[in-house]
Amino acid sequence: MNINYPTYSGTKLERYFKQQLAESFQYRAIGSWWEPKGDQNEIDIVALKIERNQAVVAEVKRQKKNFKPELLAIKSEHLKKKLLPKYQIEMICLSLEDM
Repeated sequence: MNINYPTYSGTKLERYFKQQLAESFQYRAIGSWWEPKGDQNEIDIVALKIERNQAVVAEVKRQKKNFKPELLAIKSEHLKKKLLPKYQIEMICLSLEDM
């Protein structure tokens, strides 16, 4: 198995931030989301406050400068239409700077 550093470190960062969200005890469900048809609408982290119909969707990047908010907005809209129509969604970027 050959994996490159950016992919490896990105996976570790996602795991770190999911753990941080879990330890905050604010969310009842935390995971990732992607559409079954490829990975064009993949979201790194989705955290739900089920009782309040609120969700946080996060893109995890090693450097914030690589974050494209317009792309996350498109992905979030797909998620909202398919699974979370009654949820208010907050979009964020998490990076090394947030550790």
